[in-house]
Amino acid sequence: MSAGVTIAAYTRYTAKLSIVRLVLVTNALIVSNLGIFWFVLTYHDPWWSHYAFYIWSAIVGVTAVAQLWTLANHLFTPDEGIRSFGFVTAGGTVGGALAGFGVKRWLHLFAENNHLMWVVAALYVAASALVLWGEKRLEEKISEKELKMPLKPEEIHTANPGELLAGSAYLKTIAVLILVSVIVSTLIDFQFKTAAKQAYASRGALAGFFSSYYGWLSVASLFTQLILMGKTLRTFGLQLSLYLTPGVLLVGTTSIMIWPSLLVAAATRMADATLRNSIHKSGMEIVYMALAPGIMRRVKSFLDVTVERAGDAIAGFIILLFSFASTENYITYVHFICIALIFVWIVLIPVLCSGRSEPSPKEPPASGEMPMAENGWAKTGRLSEIQFRSGAIVSSEKE
Repeated sequence: MSAGVTIAAYTRYTAKLSIVRLVLVTNALIVSNLGIFWFVLTYHDPWWSHYAFYIWSAIVGVTAVAQLWTLANHLFTPDEGIRSFGFVTAGGTVGGALAGFGVKRWLHLFAENNHLMWVVAALYVAASALVLWGEKRLEEKISEKELKMPLKPEEIHTANPGELLAGSAYLKTIAVLILVSVIVSTLIDFQFKTAAKQAYASRGALAGFFSSYYGWLSVASLFTQLILMGKTLRTFGLQLSLYLTPGVLLVGTTSIMIWPSLLVAAATRMADATLRNSIHKSGMEIVYMALAPGIMRRVKSFLDVTVERAGDAIAGFIILLFSFASTENYITYVHFICIALIFVWIVLIPVLCSGRSEPSPKEPPASGEMPMAENGWAKTGRLSEIQFRSGAIVSSEKE
């Protein structure tokens, strides 16, 4: 709920900002909020402050990531994205690993006085400096109108992300696909952690297992992001690449039911975490490129923050419901729900990729139609140099 309210206010009051100014303003607000939290936690430390900081940090984290991908969508064409998105996601993986090791090593210097917040603030300042440095690149890639001019009424008919979703079947499909995929991922994570808890009785053994697991997960993620992701998208095309993640998870979840073991559960969860943050993530970012830039900027944060948090909450309620209803066999029901949702996920992919046509420039968009960039899905807006032939993504420019 807090994420939904925050994003609704965020989209309303930032609608007229360019993507560069939006990132800079957001980072400035984050840094100022960190200063406020540092002061409150260091000198007053009321009981509610830790809960508030936890909720705030969760919302800020996903919002910052959503803005990063929005900026990347403005910077890159789809062909460039196929080559570059793997390095972007790999950067996040390496950054997370460095943060984990760094905190473990230096936490004793910051734990008592909350100075770690200033380290985080310094990272956001550095990110803002990089955005300013890349502004010239943006000016080269995006028209002056898209970059610096406020949106006109004819370019977007409402500032409310909910109304935008209600008026577009395409956005609804994206939202439902995100929701279903997050529920599936959370349920698979629950199956994995349940299997791990059953396999290791002591807390020390369980901690050692998770340490090894997350280490190998980082290796697998880097390999997929740097080596497999671009080749998969270029070879099989967008639609077949989007099928890969639910297909692998369907096999994994079915295997957990047939051969319930920690090895199978861990392999399925590792496949989920690896593919979702590489091939699936990059494919969905290319899907967003079908939207006009103004529309994308308004709805992307809402989808990436509010819808994903809703998916986590729904998965939690599913687990609670069946645990209360059947204390012995509830995990079996979770398996069946997970498989059913994966089939829904698979069915949504051809609907998403079925194609959209751009309304005539001289006519307003028809009721229920979302303004799309340039030539709808077949050339997906700024995907104008990309064609989808026989499932493969091929550049239409002559070599």
